[in-house]
Amino acid sequence: MGLVIAASSIAFVTTEMDDLLVMFILLSKDTGRLEKSAIVLGKYLGLLLLVAAGKMAAALLSVLPCEQLLGLLGFMPIVIGIRFAVREFAGERGGEGKPSALLRSLSVAAILLESFVITLANGGDNIAVYASFFPSLSGNEFVLSCVVFAVMQAVWCVIAISVINAESIRSYIEESKGVIVPALYVSLGLYILIKSGTVVWLFSRQSIPL
Repeated sequence: MGLVIAASSIAFVTTEMDDLLVMFILLSKDTGRLEKSAIVLGKYLGLLLLVAAGKMAAALLSVLPCEQLLGLLGFMPIVIGIRFAVREFAGERGGEGKPSALLRSLSVAAILLESFVITLANGGDNIAVYASFFPSLSGNEFVLSCVVFAVMQAVWCVIAISVINAESIRSYIEESKGVIVPALYVSLGLYILIKSGTVVWLFSRQSIPL
């Protein structure tokens, strides 16, 4: 049991270390409680799907370039960053006053989807590690490993929210949001595309083996 907990913790940390940066970027744009909850929920849904994919991916990894395909989602934060920059510099920060309940709900849903998709985009290495790690576990050990992942994800969320809520960091982001947030999103997208090997894969002449 102790060995499974230790191994699961190591598997989580090694694959999710850069996920802290992802959470910093997501949290730097939205400060409301609902928005934070949507980001956290999106992270959990993304992790759940990555774990499920890792459980099933052992056979597929030898057939399909899973990591490179997921890396294509790295274009999403690039588009978000550019769109955010255009809105900021065009003065389209939204109308004054409190948004309607419908608009707030749609905004929160969009943030949840964004968090979910970016988690998947950054999860190519997760699938590779999980696909080699999970087959060594029994049924009960797999359940325990999932519990460890859930707890570690909560720790990651607490760390990210605590850091981003620090007064000095929050004030700096608010002052330079028009430059910092787009730059972070574009950098994240490029990082995902490069780390996953998607850039090389897209420009190579190799085709996906059937």
